[in-house]
Amino acid sequence: MKVLINCSTLKKGGVLQVAHSFVGELLNRTDHEYYIVFSSLLKKDFPELQEDNQRFFVYDIKPTIVKAITGRDKRLDEIADRIKPDIVFSLFGPTYWHPKSLHVCGYAKASYFYPDSPFIQNMPIGRKLKLMFLKQLHLYDFKRFNDALITETEDASRRLSGLLPAKNIYTVSNTYNQIFNSPEKWDRSVKLPDFIGVTLLSITANYRHKNLKVIPAVISYLKVKYPDFKFRFVLTLNKGDINFPDTGINGHVLYLGRVDIYQCPPLYENSDFMFMPTLLECFSATYPEAMKMGVPVLTSDMPFARTVCGDAAIYFDPMSPENIAESIYKLASNNKLRSEITEKGTMRLQTFNDAKSRTQKYIEILEKTYKASRGAQ
Repeated sequence: MKVLINCSTLKKGGVLQVAHSFVGELLNRTDHEYYIVFSSLLKKDFPELQEDNQRFFVYDIKPTIVKAITGRDKRLDEIADRIKPDIVFSLFGPTYWHPKSLHVCGYAKASYFYPDSPFIQNMPIGRKLKLMFLKQLHLYDFKRFNDALITETEDASRRLSGLLPAKNIYTVSNTYNQIFNSPEKWDRSVKLPDFIGVTLLSITANYRHKNLKVIPAVISYLKVKYPDFKFRFVLTLNKGDINFPDTGINGHVLYLGRVDIYQCPPLYENSDFMFMPTLLECFSATYPEAMKMGVPVLTSDMPFARTVCGDAAIYFDPMSPENIAESIYKLASNNKLRSEITEKGTMRLQTFNDAKSRTQKYIEILEKTYKASRGAQ
């Protein structure tokens, strides 16, 4: 079976982590013929691979209304015409492309089935209208251009089935990258300054739904309520990426800039908590990453977070800086609780796929889709 892996839509965030892990596993497989379209940013994670226009390609698709309606993209059509794949797997959509072969696509658009999220509820009317338009456009893409869809949690699959009831939908859980199992490959070049106190790590791009804007208010509350409490937030952002005030948070926020996957494990090693005040997710890989590294999870009390973390996290109201701050202080002040959450995280980790099993499940879905199409002929 010829399989074309389409990563041309991937530009930032957790989808790149999934792609890095999946492609890394595919490079060692010989069960099918694999061809890969890298996005330019994903390709940077594989400097040893050269674009050869035979097996490896580099292309960033540029979404347009015309592509969203017609499903035609000249470059991807050229690649597919050359390879003539039996099936295309687009890691995450919408793809703005309708290949002539079978097409399976990953789905991670949580904003379309969590309308009760504060992120959606508190949107300005203009952004809500834009979201409604994009929802219809993207659901058209998922419905018309794909033969099957894959989500990362059973809750997401159930909700997506309500939006696309006639579509074949599968669930394959996300996980931590296999790099976390190989300390000899870790990049320790990003050093955190020595610090006596609690370090809260947030490995994320600055998406609005990540709710990082709440951090200054959390800092203000902690400084007033617990003036002797020493803490800092470590963000994988540049200072210019986020509009934090220049006063009031000095000494409490450390900006690292973007880090690659090889640099993440040592950052967890040197942190006390994983902090994620997000308002909207399908699945965040930072949850199993923290659990793998023995770092307690502090995150939003939202359905998607509880679906992934279960009892292996401390939850807070993401819209309440006071509740967030009290949750941080509570965990920091209770060593027994920290140990319990860490232990539960280790146990919870066993419920997720690892990189190999996730890849195997992806391939089995592709095989099943292909065989079903052949049987129908």
